[in-house]
Amino acid sequence: MSKKGVSANDYIRFIEDYIYLLLFTQHQPSSVTAARKDLSMFLRYLVEHDIASFRSTTILDYMAWLRIERKNCSGSINRKISSLKMYIRHLCLRDVEGAAEIAVDDIMRARDPYSGPIQVLEFDEIITILKSINTDTVIGLRNVTLFSLMYALGLRLGEALSIRQKDIDLKKELLTIHGKGRKNRIIPITKPIKKLLLDWLVARKALLNAEKEQALFLSKKGKPLSSRMAQQTFKEICSHHKGLSLKKVTPHSLRHAFASHAVDGNADLLVLKTVMGHASIKTTEIYIHPSIVTLRKAISDHVASDILNELKVNRKGVFRIQKRKFA
Repeated sequence: MSKKGVSANDYIRFIEDYIYLLLFTQHQPSSVTAARKDLSMFLRYLVEHDIASFRSTTILDYMAWLRIERKNCSGSINRKISSLKMYIRHLCLRDVEGAAEIAVDDIMRARDPYSGPIQVLEFDEIITILKSINTDTVIGLRNVTLFSLMYALGLRLGEALSIRQKDIDLKKELLTIHGKGRKNRIIPITKPIKKLLLDWLVARKALLNAEKEQALFLSKKGKPLSSRMAQQTFKEICSHHKGLSLKKVTPHSLRHAFASHAVDGNADLLVLKTVMGHASIKTTEIYIHPSIVTLRKAISDHVASDILNELKVNRKGVFRIQKRKFA
């Protein structure tokens, strides 16, 4: 067993080789970019802490650093560690000294403590947000189309931004969505969504490169709209609405609300799983939280309400406290 572990030099030396392998095996560009970013973060940790070689315990210390110093949530930590584990396996294949001794399979996943009931945007809040977008401009119509589509179909932001004009079949009223892991799904669109898309396709022609670019949503400069710009735009829109039920509202809140409101409408869980593009129904269950309106109705409709209505309470005081004299 190597006591030195994997040297930082070997770690750096094979990164480009690994990235090339990911591209060669046709991983999604976004996944490759994320992997490079994750590997760079671990390298930063090694450099900042003057670590010449690392072992299994180094990775555990790294996880603690991500949590305490970087304030990363469990999901972010697990993604970074997953990227690191895959790269270490690659180093094993390259017979890099010390790589085989790193117990990647024994490293536990990070967990978040119970944070209490998860809240979602209520239906009237969704309406308020969408109606506040000025549709008198091309960019305004783009924004309302993008965010309405995300809510109406439960799309991830990346899925909505990856829609191309050829993915829209207005005749059959179908839309092809390019999901995670290169898994495509075809979902139907309603008449209101169809009208919204038609209006946007007409307005879209006024943007630069409208005929050249296939992306449905373009920026002012005529390039495919980036996730960062879409997130910033949505944040700015929501900043004008005080008192929303969520402290932090992001475009993903629209997808979460879609799932919750679908449950309110008694949607079948298996159907909802397919619409949202989840590989496992357990993932779908994470998103489903009955709204306050539904919870209120459930409590109101419960037989306990009838029982309480039958109780006759003497408002002058049913219970009497016996007075005592103290010396």
